[in-house]
Amino acid sequence: MFNLGLEIILFFYKMLRLFLLRHGKATNNQGDTIDFNRQLNKKGQVQVNQIGYILKEKHFKIEAILSSSAVRTSETAEIVNHYLKLPQIHFDRELYLAECLTILKQINLTKGVKNLLYVGHNNGISELAAYLSGKSFTMSTAELIVLEFDFDSWNMVSTNTGKVIDRIIPDVHVI
Repeated sequence: MFNLGLEIILFFYKMLRLFLLRHGKATNNQGDTIDFNRQLNKKGQVQVNQIGYILKEKHFKIEAILSSSAVRTSETAEIVNHYLKLPQIHFDRELYLAECLTILKQINLTKGVKNLLYVGHNNGISELAAYLSGKSFTMSTAELIVLEFDFDSWNMVSTNTGKVIDRIIPDVHVI
């Protein structure tokens, strides 16, 4: 009996969780505003606050945040972190509008955490969810997909190795 209990503990110890969060709804590209500098609009701020609150209430133990350094993803990460209370967020310019394999390369380099939140852009983030899970996704703004992996190292995460355990789409109405 003790051995079975130990096996169960070791099984859960090995699990990694990846939280994929697309940035909240952003302002439209206005005149001379470059895409990188687009901010969250009012709806996007409400969406992201709702996701942050849900993450807190579900007691997900997110240990690190990796985010594109674009303004809208930075704002998304900062708002969510208001609920998570992590000491820092890792912002990476290379993740701005990054493709699936570029994002995965950065995730594969992660060390020392079992629960990682990635904040990014479409189409790369939807493609990554599909690549890792084998399911098709087109993520809406502020949508969160939670994937679980039966590994203890992020460098093992690759195609069709993840299982979708949660999918949250914020339900907000802004006038």
